[in-house]
Amino acid sequence: MAFDLSTFTSALATGGARPSLFELNITAPTSITGLDFTNVKYFCNVSALPPLTVTPIERQYFGRTVKFPGDMVFGDLSTTIMASQAGTERSSFESWMNAINGTNDNGLDVGINTANGFGGTVKLIQYGKSSTTAIHTITFVDCWPTTVGEAPVSYDTASDILQFDVTWAYNYYTFA
Repeated sequence: MAFDLSTFTSALATGGARPSLFELNITAPTSITGLDFTNVKYFCNVSALPPLTVTPIERQYFGRTVKFPGDMVFGDLSTTIMASQAGTERSSFESWMNAINGTNDNGLDVGINTANGFGGTVKLIQYGKSSTTAIHTITFVDCWPTTVGEAPVSYDTASDILQFDVTWAYNYYTFA
């Protein structure tokens, strides 16, 4: 097979998808009040599409291992959020987690309507280089923060913006 550079370059006519052209939108569950994620779409610095794995089911047949497709396993969603001066982003994540399992009483907030659940929706939208139209929208359904990472403060980082990681669990995602 001969290598044809023009075939390769024409397939990437607009330069390929850029990982920096994305937006993250968070819709918190309506059962938890006081959460404000309005500006997170501007402050989400890093995100990654989580891995998707179909685990094999192995069975023995005449001394050989035969594999069949099994369950689908969704990896965790990880994001890095820059903090604003007001700090509402981090406090909203902490309030969400506290409503799920309180730091004081180790239980679900009695104000949460369990019929509506404690999970929200996170949309990761990827944009094309030559337009403002979304080329992919990944919607993570029944999503909630499992970890709000450390927010390092130090005299050595006077010219940096404070940021922290958030790890999300979810039930599934859709890809459009």
